[in-house]
Amino acid sequence: MAAALSNNSYAILGMVALRPMSGYDIKAFADETVRHFWAISYGQIYPELKQLEELELVSSEEAAVGGRQRTVYQATTRGREALEAWLSEPVESPMEVRDEMLLRVFFSDHGDPKDRERLLRATVKRHQDAAARLGDHRPKAASHGPSCRLEVLDFGIAFHRFCADWFSKQLRTSEEAGNHAG
Repeated sequence: MAAALSNNSYAILGMVALRPMSGYDIKAFADETVRHFWAISYGQIYPELKQLEELELVSSEEAAVGGRQRTVYQATTRGREALEAWLSEPVESPMEVRDEMLLRVFFSDHGDPKDRERLLRATVKRHQDAAARLGDHRPKAASHGPSCRLEVLDFGIAFHRFCADWFSKQLRTSEEAGNHAG
């Protein structure tokens, strides 16, 4: 069973295990939560839901949502069992980071140091802003009591703070090298 499902399937299964959702609700929920570490495009949602329904891991029903008729999905008992089994499996590969700015820093010896510093400043600000935005969600998340979702939110805040600090260090190193070159 586990091999037949993608991580996107499990992400969607996890969402509809939290509460019944339409495809639109899943996308909105993903955009507010998991997109910070796991991207799911709108085009992936319905094919994944179709597969999950064929495997009887989710069930669906038509419901009026906000004055519109929508198909709402929820995890079945079998779906919750599949999710629980997936959650118990070890993760074999380390986290993979795919970041355009790190790619640019890697090759920045070939560019103008002033451009590098400008980009580093902007990157520091982006990570500071991201940490602040995530931090804004923390009081609401914490009001629900301790949860794994709160822990992941804290990871996101710490991650962006780390990135802001790391890129700040690269900026200082670059500026110091420029001051000594003259």
